Amino acid sequence: MAAYRFEDKLRGKGQQFAAALAAAGIAAAVREDTFRDYTVKLSARRAGAACGDINLYYSPTRDVFTCKTHQITQPEAVTLIEACWARVNGLPAAAASAAPIAAQGYQVYVDGSYVDGRVGYGAVLLKDGVELHRFSGRVLEDVETRQVAGELVATMTALDYCRANNIAGVEILYDYAGIEKWARRQWKANKPLTQRYQAYMAACPVQIRWHKVRSHTGIAWNEMADALARQGAAQH
Repeated sequence: MAAYRFEDKLRGKGQQFAAALAAAGIAAAVREDTFRDYTVKLSARRAGAACGDINLYYSPTRDVFTCKTHQITQPEAVTLIEACWARVNGLPAAAASAAPIAAQGYQVYVDGSYVDGRVGYGAVLLKDGVELHRFSGRVLEDVETRQVAGELVATMTALDYCRANNIAGVEILYDYAGIEKWARRQWKANKPLTQRYQAYMAACPVQIRWHKVRSHTGIAWNEMADALARQGAAQH
């Protein structure tokens, strides 16, 4: 029996993709130690040298897979992998590319993660597209809400920094709708965590512009926030 919810689907897709990559000169293999409910990694080698991991994601609501190459260290390998993925899935070459986001003023990308019973938060603060600060840590309370706790703690942690450093306004870029919905009281806060979050946002003097992005669509700063959240979950 599979240990994770969509392990069998991910393994099948990973093996199919590995076979296609072999024809393109890239040796890839599913990493059994990386399975989670919605994701798995494939190790990749090109010309006999390791070049990092390919990340596969599965969305059960849309029944689609996505492939990310942000952990591949060889630019040439990235081009080959993305072209191969497009062929395997019958997509145009640019289909996986996310629309660019204007890098103006202060922006913060936030994310949360739930890994093996641990919750982490991650965020990246930018000014005009230049990184100013990273946030990462483990969440020890409200862990029954899984990554939601990480999402909200990431947002509040970044806003605490803005307040302490006299940043009057910031654009928050997020991939979980509740971050904005609870802040604007469009969703009812039924749990202590979301009630505290609503109270915090109501009292926060920082002016916020909201921007929802799709997760795992190749937006580099969003991927970094996700990686920082996973690092936070691994902290002891």
